[in-house]
Amino acid sequence: MKSSLRLSSLLLSLGAALLLATGFSSCSSSNYDLIPRNGYITHFQESDHERMPFDSYWDISDNHDWNERVEGTHGKSQSVYIKPVTLAYFSGMPADAAERKAVEELRDYFQQQLTAEMKKLDAADNSFHLTTAPGAQTYTVEIALLSAQPTQVARNIAATAAGSLVSGSGLLFSKKDNTGSLSMGARFYAPNGKLVAEVADFEYGQKSVTGMILVDTKDFRQYAYQRQTIDQWVGEFKEIFTTIHEHKVRKPWFTLSPL
Repeated sequence: MKSSLRLSSLLLSLGAALLLATGFSSCSSSNYDLIPRNGYITHFQESDHERMPFDSYWDISDNHDWNERVEGTHGKSQSVYIKPVTLAYFSGMPADAAERKAVEELRDYFQQQLTAEMKKLDAADNSFHLTTAPGAQTYTVEIALLSAQPTQVARNIAATAAGSLVSGSGLLFSKKDNTGSLSMGARFYAPNGKLVAEVADFEYGQKSVTGMILVDTKDFRQYAYQRQTIDQWVGEFKEIFTTIHEHKVRKPWFTLSPL
């Protein structure tokens, strides 16, 4: 009987956390003002999130040409060259060598995930083609990590301990900035070399629904939340490259994995 009550209580708590997560996602304010203004993005424009999931979105691309490439009309293909992810515009690079290396590893992770997923996309049955160099029929994409703040591991340990004593979880004691943050910018160039779109995004680490009630192991790893954010961005870029201009790319409402 007690076990059934505990299970029911856990399920109710998870349900409440799910509602809380979706509510925060749908009602949360934009992080537009938190994106570093460091010269990388030259056309800041606050997004209404109707077309793109990013906090800043500016676009003057030729929708007709993009759509024909995505749909493979008249034998066209969506040929894209993605430059290596750069830290050249990173704000607040740590002075400590170990901390700087951690940021560089974050950049490398972004590059590895982006390359791996775009190669999979290229191998799939669609019109997308990833190239290794710019070309006369190729869009070029540049991506830069603009800032990163690590997860506040010590705070999370303390919050988890305090929450366990009072409420059985750390939910009431968690703070948004305890999960750290990450921001990036991306520039899109048409085959003729013209800059046609810029996007930028700032994301706090998103705690999993399970982690709101029990524990999220990302709380105790320095940049685990930021890797999760990178995975989200890579998924969004994949969707952008394979859909027509009018397609709405949505930000995930919540995540379930506490790993």
